[in-house]
Amino acid sequence: MIGISCDRIARRLLSPGRLVLGAMLIILSSPSQLAAEERVRLKNGISESGTIFNLPGLNQNPFASAGGGVKAQPIIMVDDGMRRVYMHRRGMVIGEPQATRGIERTIEFDFKAPLSGKAIAGLGPLLAVSPFNEFARRAVNIRGVSGETLTILQGITELNSRYAKVEALKDKPSYMWDMRVPTSSLDSETLQAIFERRLKRPNLTDEQRLDLRLEHVRFFIEAERFGDARDVLLQTMDEFPDQANMEKRLIGITELEASKIIQEAQHRAEVGQEPFARRILSSFRPESVGRITRLEVQDAVAKLDQTQKSVDDAMAKMRRLVGKLNPGQITSLTPLLNEMDAGLSAATLPRLSGFILGDETKLTTDNHVALGVSGWLMGTGASVQNLSVAISMIHVRDLVAEYLATDDAARRAAIIQELANVEGAEPEYIARMLPLLKPPRALTPETENPEIPGMHAIGVDESPDTPRAVPRYVVQLPPDYDPLREYPCIVSLHPPQATPQQQLEWWAGPYNAELGFRGGHATRHGYIVVSPAWTRASQRVYEYTPREHQRVLVALRDAMRRTSINADRVFLVGHGEGATAAWDIAVSHPEYWAGMIAISSDPDKTITHYSPNAVQLPMYLVVGELDRIRSKDNHAFSAILDDYVNVRADAMVVIYRGWGHAYFFDEIHRLFDWMNAASHRRKDIPQTIDHVTMRDGDDFFWWLELDGLKPGTAINPILWEQAKRIRAKKVEASIGANNQIRISQGPSERFTVWMRPGMGIDLNQPITIRYGSRPIYHDYDGSITTMLEDVRQRADRKRPFWTKKVVP
Repeated sequence: MIGISCDRIARRLLSPGRLVLGAMLIILSSPSQLAAEERVRLKNGISESGTIFNLPGLNQNPFASAGGGVKAQPIIMVDDGMRRVYMHRRGMVIGEPQATRGIERTIEFDFKAPLSGKAIAGLGPLLAVSPFNEFARRAVNIRGVSGETLTILQGITELNSRYAKVEALKDKPSYMWDMRVPTSSLDSETLQAIFERRLKRPNLTDEQRLDLRLEHVRFFIEAERFGDARDVLLQTMDEFPDQANMEKRLIGITELEASKIIQEAQHRAEVGQEPFARRILSSFRPESVGRITRLEVQDAVAKLDQTQKSVDDAMAKMRRLVGKLNPGQITSLTPLLNEMDAGLSAATLPRLSGFILGDETKLTTDNHVALGVSGWLMGTGASVQNLSVAISMIHVRDLVAEYLATDDAARRAAIIQELANVEGAEPEYIARMLPLLKPPRALTPETENPEIPGMHAIGVDESPDTPRAVPRYVVQLPPDYDPLREYPCIVSLHPPQATPQQQLEWWAGPYNAELGFRGGHATRHGYIVVSPAWTRASQRVYEYTPREHQRVLVALRDAMRRTSINADRVFLVGHGEGATAAWDIAVSHPEYWAGMIAISSDPDKTITHYSPNAVQLPMYLVVGELDRIRSKDNHAFSAILDDYVNVRADAMVVIYRGWGHAYFFDEIHRLFDWMNAASHRRKDIPQTIDHVTMRDGDDFFWWLELDGLKPGTAINPILWEQAKRIRAKKVEASIGANNQIRISQGPSERFTVWMRPGMGIDLNQPITIRYGSRPIYHDYDGSITTMLEDVRQRADRKRPFWTKKVVP
């Protein structure tokens, strides 16, 4: 993985004695075998490349005859040879497809796939897979239709930088099976052995051997496996020492690898891992790299140094100005100065932008310090210049933090009373303080894994004795975790036969003792990973119950109280039955998520009815083409997907060719590209709610809460098959002009309307709520009680509701 290899690569390639870089990159010349592709840009900020087809729906074969006249073709399918990606064209695509460079070279192997045989029509998990041998063959065990174990011999028939085409070979009996395996999943040793076997073909001339070796070099360069390309080129130079331009080619490859390492260092700095970024950059020795690379390294280090200098300068300026105040003010501000000294960093420096830009010749010392204090407490744009108010806000902030941390109801009531008499306790100020607080309930050393830094196990297993306890979950923090920095979060649901710890490892990687942290992709991108134990003992499938929902949501809220999770960037993901759970929970409670990823899910029950709830929920669905769950009722599965892949949805369906039920680790790079897209933040609170419900617990949507469901609405998911009538009930409400809110319909006798600024209403003006024929009026009195209690219970410090009204 990149996170593991960068430091090691830098030490290995760029140590003294290696070839000095600096020559211009030489592209390895060869006859072009470029395959034309098209690239589509998507509204969510990412792009997909491949061969493009337009389809009427997700159940359509792109190669089949249209038959029956012209049909609308709203679905676009992009086939990159390994995956087929389905989206709604009008809902997702920007502009027309553009021509782009495709796969430049394909290596073919002389294997004879059967012309006829038994087709593999449905496929569960692979039971066992042997490594590819030097002949590019392997054996795969799968479960047969009758439950027997079948062993099928596979061989690589085509290989390119993106995927290997792996087909069932002639055997007795023969099977028809075309499977695409990501090239990134083939390790260097395997590929080198396969390529060495190609060089052992009889009667090869020296020229043919040279061409084959250079073909292997070009393959690795196209795959961006520069270390492998360099190794093969060095072998080529040993075998053909008189060949021209070999050293220039080696220089070019090493420069490419060095550039990739520098980019990795820059990325680590951007996600808050400056110490590791410096560690990578420090491994470049000036005498061992070329001039251009040396300048890139110097620029990257200078950027880190400049940020640190800005931090030091801001702190020095703050201390200098505070030193000019009277003794009483200095005493009041000294604890905050020490706090700022410990917490000021690249992540928190923007809080002080107003203070840093403040002109000392035009501001009094009091006003200037007030800008610094209020900026630290309330963030960018804070402009409080009254020092006494700014100092009182320190006390307000501390009381708010205590309120959120304590379980003592009497103490919370006392804090509310105390805040009522403190200058600076306005709701506008508190709302701006909340996202900048440290998590109110700190993690403790007792919960941390003694062998893996940043991994904590929290909560208890479900039992009758602990019905209200926090359910067990594990959380992994990224390296150099800073509680004053916001981190995106992955909430990952395990399959029933797996464990939360395995989910951490899938996303964050195994622990690397040399680096001192996990070496996976969540680590690399600076994500917090939370994995709840959502299943009962002996549970085998997702059961669609409110209990399962609560275990996930309660674990998330507890993690948000203990770690610095960015509430606008929480992604719910899962594998297998965990993916089915993620899908169902996400569309039942869409207001919590920046997006949902389901890998090999089996949608059923409420999922088949809840597509109206997903309009503001980005979705990324991954499945195998031959997944037995999918293939058993392909039309029903595709109909569900058609409901979700609609013109209003940010939804993508990725189908891996020739695969069955799997967890598709090689999709992880694209998953992070998708999660990191700027558009994939929790959506703004909608002014119109047009949702459905049919289960107890599915009773809160964005700003409207139902106080229980009317009889006949909720369907027991355990007794789903016995239900006489299965129909979801609509929940409709809207925010209109003139500060009016209308509840049009919902299966409840009573509702609670939650309100905050920024959702289309003005809290400074009277609010009219209409339900039925009688209007209900509400005036916000400026109280902070609802706000603080909402944050304490939901743990969402970014979007607190300020007031509420029960209707009728």
